[in-house]
Amino acid sequence: MTRFVLSWYKEARRYGVSAFMEPFSRTLEHYTGSYLAKRRRKRMAIVLVLVASAALLGGIGLRLRKSGFFERISATRPVSKQKIMDDWKSKKWDDVRSECLASLEAKPLDPFYLSFRGLASFYKGMDLAEGEDRAALIDESIAALRKVLVTGRSIPKAQIEYVLGKAYYDKGDSYYDESVKYLEQSIADGYLASDSREYLALAYVALGDKAKAISNFEAALAKSRADLLLISTAKAYVDGGEPVKAEALLLEVLANGKDDLAKENSRFILGDIYGGRGDFAKAEEQYSLIIAMDARSAEAHYRLGLAYQSQGDSIKARAEWRKAVSIDPMHAASRQKLSEKL
Repeated sequence: MTRFVLSWYKEARRYGVSAFMEPFSRTLEHYTGSYLAKRRRKRMAIVLVLVASAALLGGIGLRLRKSGFFERISATRPVSKQKIMDDWKSKKWDDVRSECLASLEAKPLDPFYLSFRGLASFYKGMDLAEGEDRAALIDESIAALRKVLVTGRSIPKAQIEYVLGKAYYDKGDSYYDESVKYLEQSIADGYLASDSREYLALAYVALGDKAKAISNFEAALAKSRADLLLISTAKAYVDGGEPVKAEALLLEVLANGKDDLAKENSRFILGDIYGGRGDFAKAEEQYSLIIAMDARSAEAHYRLGLAYQSQGDSIKARAEWRKAVSIDPMHAASRQKLSEKL
């Protein structure tokens, strides 16, 4: 363009401007028109490319959104550990479980998320009555907590073992040995909860190890004199052939306990202890006191009948068994006694 103008200018000065103005105008119009047209075409091409790209990206984004891609990406981000701790302190077991489960999708072996998932599942299960839902939560707890121990990472190992021991105890008959294993290990690793010894004692009772059951009950009593613990220990003493020690604990419940059901259970055991000694008058007294508290106790009427029978009074004995059957027609022991000839 510049060379063209300079050339034209030189020629114009030589021959006069007018002779060259018209061709210059036509040439300049053609040149600038072609240049602008190119720019317009280029811009249009860029615009078309951008529009097509936007449409393509928009279509991809829509398909990803419909497929749940963005939700999955968001879901795999670990939840803040502080958020989980806050929910844990508020005992929001369901929130803790779901948050940990979502976080484990991103970090499958993270000990923090595994630990709190297992712990929240256990305590949620303990809030439920026995049944399938509770059993499923206990299984979930055990699976998570055992995985924590396998990772070998920095964790409160002894506390995890303690909860595992309680979880296995809750599973029942076939798992008491696992309960003992983890509870003993948690104590060996330095963690002794207020109920560790009590759970151990109950597990040993179920396993038939009377000596270890009693030793753990006695260790538990050093920290607590709760009615239920006193009664459980008394039963272990009876099974271990130490009725005198059992009697002392049961009399403690009657003297200091505030729960009527605990007192009733204590009197039943005392009645059995006295009957075993041949002191049927004392056994009669305990069963009569139960009936005074609960006249519709079929079991108390049945046992009072046994006390009368042992003292040679079959008339009173049969009267008590008839009362037991009238209260509970399905009381098999009383029906059996009424069918016998005394």
